[in-house]
Amino acid sequence: MKSKGKYVMKISRLTVDKLGVKLYDKVSAVIAELVANSYDADATEVTITAPMGQHLATRHQGKVVDKGFTIEVADNGEGIPPDKVNDYYLRVGAERRKDERGDTSKTYGRRVMGSKGVGKLAPFGICRIIEVISSAKLSSAPTTRGEAEAKAYVVSHLLMDRDVILQESDFDYEPKVGELDATKGGKKGTRVLLKEFSNRIVPSIDELARQLAQRFGVESPNWKIVLHDSTKTADDPERSKVVGRFDVNVMEDTKIRFEPGPKGEIVGRAFDSSGEVVDGLSAGFSHEEGSYPIKGWVGYSKYPYKDDLMAGVRIYCRGKIAAQTSVFNLKAGFTGEHDVRSYLVGELDVDWLDEDEDLILTDRRDILWSHELGQCFQDWGRLVIKKVGQRSRGPMKKKIFQRFKEVANLDERVRKEFPGEEQKELRERALQVAQLVGQTIREEELQDAEQVEQFVQLSLMLGPVITLDDKLREAGSATDSPLEAVTELLKTARIAELASFGRIADDRVRVIGRVEELKDREGTLESAFQVLIQTSPWLVDPQWSPITANQAFSTLRAEFVKFYKKKTGEDLNLEDFSDFTKRIDFVMSSQDTVVQIIEIKRPGHKLENEELDRIDTYINVMEEFLGAQGNADFARLFSNCHVTLVCDGLNLKGIHRKAFKSLEDNKKLTHITWTTFLLRTRRMHEEFLKEAERQKRRAIQYR
Repeated sequence: MKSKGKYVMKISRLTVDKLGVKLYDKVSAVIAELVANSYDADATEVTITAPMGQHLATRHQGKVVDKGFTIEVADNGEGIPPDKVNDYYLRVGAERRKDERGDTSKTYGRRVMGSKGVGKLAPFGICRIIEVISSAKLSSAPTTRGEAEAKAYVVSHLLMDRDVILQESDFDYEPKVGELDATKGGKKGTRVLLKEFSNRIVPSIDELARQLAQRFGVESPNWKIVLHDSTKTADDPERSKVVGRFDVNVMEDTKIRFEPGPKGEIVGRAFDSSGEVVDGLSAGFSHEEGSYPIKGWVGYSKYPYKDDLMAGVRIYCRGKIAAQTSVFNLKAGFTGEHDVRSYLVGELDVDWLDEDEDLILTDRRDILWSHELGQCFQDWGRLVIKKVGQRSRGPMKKKIFQRFKEVANLDERVRKEFPGEEQKELRERALQVAQLVGQTIREEELQDAEQVEQFVQLSLMLGPVITLDDKLREAGSATDSPLEAVTELLKTARIAELASFGRIADDRVRVIGRVEELKDREGTLESAFQVLIQTSPWLVDPQWSPITANQAFSTLRAEFVKFYKKKTGEDLNLEDFSDFTKRIDFVMSSQDTVVQIIEIKRPGHKLENEELDRIDTYINVMEEFLGAQGNADFARLFSNCHVTLVCDGLNLKGIHRKAFKSLEDNKKLTHITWTTFLLRTRRMHEEFLKEAERQKRRAIQYR
């Protein structure tokens, strides 16, 4: 049966469900579709009024409850006259570019954004009711009307209900005719009101402004988008905001521009920041004797991405975003991948994406890369990425170093370390080292104050060392005054030596601070201390060296573990620190010809009888191991063993008290408390650090 209604939408419920309800689920995406319609209608201004930053509905007892808000998108475009609503608005899937309106707008000659004719369904993804009030000139006005009447605009007013459309069977849907329909209006334009929402949230006014700026790459003196926050009063200065340009701070000397010629020429049309042609790149590509121009730019941002809007290259078609890509689907593992994924930005206008064949996916979130033109575009983009990465290495290193200098207050630190006028060379060398070091730092590492300080200390230490190397070369080639060259060499050598020792002492004091922090932290396991002792045995005695420096000792330790298993039937764990919940028996180190066993207990713990038995077993088995006939080589290097026990007290009873005293008297065991342990090692290193600083100042004075 033919419909008798004024307005009729011929559409299946499946189309509404797939192209509206399920495709558009974000408020910003829905608003963007409505704004695109306003642009195509030759509007010069679009006003969006919404409850910014608010939830549009809530959930109560498992049901979505609308909060009574309205979102309005209003423009001053050409509007739709009542006699064209069915043809222009309610025909879903009809492409405007192929009807009498054509590919460009009537007034401003804009290349229209809409192509699929489904954007009008987008609001159904977030709301139930769409109300359209559009004022326009009738497409054909009788000549008998008066002049004033002929100039009047006629209103189309209709309301569409998603729940009525989404019935089980398909039918010709007749929207409700509004009370303003067929009335006369004084101004042209269209208002779209959305009501009765799903559980969605409107972005804040600033966020929505950035999202719309990112979605529309249009720059025009006759195009403006204005946002109003309906939750604020008219006199509130934060109620309104004009959507501006989506700006990205681009790193100096990294941008490559693509500018096709007036006739679509693409070869030799890629330019760097200075206007020079970039070899190996074109402003587009050729395929099957056709030319596909690409206009825009690609480069590196000054800062890593702060949100998804900035990430990668934005691809526009007819001024509206079609896709966003970070690496043009380039597989992981390519050179400079980290920087590309963190800094690559760009903006490309690719208007041919929906001309002969539509390569833009319906939700405008990506491109059909599998299409042969999509593959050519992808290959072009990958080549651009690699070229930008190559050209950006220098600027990237320069940028990171400048940031490092700021964070570390590097210039001041170097001047303070080498203040004398005659120490200019030392300052220069230290800054050179800092530049080499700083260029290797990642952006996130600059947030770690301790790591930045280590880089600074390394620069201050190596500066004198490099200067010393220069002085050695000078002394070797000196002919006129070798004594003067040698004197300079000795002075520089002294500063280099003190700088190296000073850094070692400073690092050690920092580690001691870490031990003190762990000591005072409740619940710290013994294994945490064991890790520090394993890597820093000088904590027990500043003269001890890391065990990794002695290959013979490493072999001894491995063989002793096997010997201990054979004698006692028990496994020893001396170096597996991967699991902090697993007990480590003890740490082994070496001092001269003595095997050092470090038994460290948690702060506040008192040694029990069974723990002393275990220590005694360690000593006895080690002595037997060193005395075994097959271990003569070890015995020549390591004559005996000694235990250092870090423990805050003793809870020994009976014969164990005498056994403990005997071990101490025979110099086989040294017992120190946590307080003594920390005071002794901190005092020795701090005194060394003070003396190193004093000697350095003294050496500076003599220079």
